[in-house]
Amino acid sequence: MSGAVRHAPGERPPSGPVPRHLGIVPDGNRRWARQRGVPAREGYQRGADRTVEVVRWCEEAGVGTVTIWALSQDNAAKRQELPVMVEGITALMGGLTAAGAWDVNVLGSPEHLDALGPAGLSGRSRRAAVGASGDGYGCGDRLRVNLAVAYDGREEIVAAALAVLAESGADGLDSAAIGRRLERWGQPDCDLILRTSGEQRLSGFLLWQSLTAELHFSPEQWPDFDRAAFDAMLASFADRERRFGA
Repeated sequence: MSGAVRHAPGERPPSGPVPRHLGIVPDGNRRWARQRGVPAREGYQRGADRTVEVVRWCEEAGVGTVTIWALSQDNAAKRQELPVMVEGITALMGGLTAAGAWDVNVLGSPEHLDALGPAGLSGRSRRAAVGASGDGYGCGDRLRVNLAVAYDGREEIVAAALAVLAESGADGLDSAAIGRRLERWGQPDCDLILRTSGEQRLSGFLLWQSLTAELHFSPEQWPDFDRAAFDAMLASFADRERRFGA
């Protein structure tokens, strides 16, 4: 189950299997800011900085794909704090692309992305990445990073089914075809999903890909999710006897 081993010189990669596809729900940026009496903007900025660090740790560990849920479709439509959240997402995109070593893609509703309008997001939507090749994991030694913005897991399944119908007709529509389409979009089946801040639900994240995924719920607010918490997550995954949904 482990991906290609990629770790920094002098650092020991974790022992045991590593998730090839890690999904992350980085909860707790606003709560982190509220607990410290600072503006929500600072919480989202700290969260963006932490996300770039976590992606780097994923690369060192040998993870092939990381999907980060930055904004749900529901929140894109109604949340009053949306401008501040979009600032944080834009900062996150800048941090991810500045690294220059990762294949970064934005997943989500193109219509909602266009409405959000931050530079560098709407033009990198999933529809623009349909031609992605390979098995859905990182390309060669490059980590694939999916940033899920204005994302809804149900809508993703509908979009994949419509794409299969357009390409192959009704006779070609089955679960295997939908799975292959999602892989072409860089969304293979997920091995592990992390959610922080003590929340214990998926909320529609990676609905199709999470069928056989392991779940890890961490109590830290996202800006406080440090290397020790990350290593504990990987150790927990490595120690599990995976039953793949059975």
